[in-house]
Amino acid sequence: MIVLGLMSGTSMDGLDCCLSKIEIENFKLRFKIIDSSTIAYKNETKKIIYDSVFNKKYSYGFIEEYLGNVYVDLIDEFLSNQKVDFISNHGQTISHLDKKYSIQVCSPKIIYNKFRVPIIYNFRNKDIENGGNGAPLMPILDWYLFKNQEVITINVGGISNITVISKDTNINSIIGFDTGPGMCLNDLYVKKTWNIKYDNQGKLASKGFVNEILLNYLMNNPFINKDNPKSASTEMFGLDYLSNLENKFTNIKRYDFLRTLVNFTSKSIIKNINRVVPSKLLEKKKIILSGGGVKNKVLFDDIKKGLNNKIILMNYEGINIDNKESFLMCLLGYTRFFNIANNIPSVTGAVNEVVCGEIYE
Repeated sequence: MIVLGLMSGTSMDGLDCCLSKIEIENFKLRFKIIDSSTIAYKNETKKIIYDSVFNKKYSYGFIEEYLGNVYVDLIDEFLSNQKVDFISNHGQTISHLDKKYSIQVCSPKIIYNKFRVPIIYNFRNKDIENGGNGAPLMPILDWYLFKNQEVITINVGGISNITVISKDTNINSIIGFDTGPGMCLNDLYVKKTWNIKYDNQGKLASKGFVNEILLNYLMNNPFINKDNPKSASTEMFGLDYLSNLENKFTNIKRYDFLRTLVNFTSKSIIKNINRVVPSKLLEKKKIILSGGGVKNKVLFDDIKKGLNNKIILMNYEGINIDNKESFLMCLLGYTRFFNIANNIPSVTGAVNEVVCGEIYE
């Protein structure tokens, strides 16, 4: 099957597209990445998404239709007349609360009307209906790629999540959960303070020093210390959270404030890994990083130093730090299309395995 996977993550900066040939037989995944790219959103689109998430400015119906039309143009640009069997689209998360709801927007009808192939979408709600969190989604791909290996994957987008796999791990005993913020706080602070989109390679953060008082306060956040299963959202670590921090810690220099936020991301990841992986076992694990956040050199160095392990960037048969999430959508779309269970109860807390996703055709 030729599948187009689409992901617009918590960084809200563009549409990740991955075109792949994929097949699963007896739980063995075979695939070939045909093409992948991230197409940046126009500033207007970024602002509308931002206001939808943080300011609740637009109705569900408006943003659903608006993004449907935006996606049609971006898909058309990416595919350039390449034929696909179906399109698997995550949509843009605008609100998420563990075990309650998870709202992704982007009209499948509008995309279908343009391309006339099945559109697979809404990958979280079926898990939530069965008692789960609906997140994170990444561990199912990690299991297909790295089962029977000693691996920890760390994915740093707007939110950070980990997957822990061992040689004797079956799919129902995988550990995977969100650890806390990825780059969401950093990006919000940079935008607010310097009026730029993000801290390119961590150059601004490198000018500062970690403020231990602020760091200790951040590390006492209840979510960071909560047992898994758990999932986070950019709402949880959004503008209100950042404003409260700034009001509470008024005397910290801006570069130090940013440096501390970066260190908070790394420390929250490391703390949660250490909580679920004994130190003797951690030494044996290969640690693989992905997601746009790992391009921040300060964050990468913090994680590397904190784990004291050999850390590598995701690079596996064409899957890399930029396209892993969009390829995940290829996998989830394929499993839904062929009715293969694609949630992991040990990760989400669901009471049973289910086939997540809906098909519009």
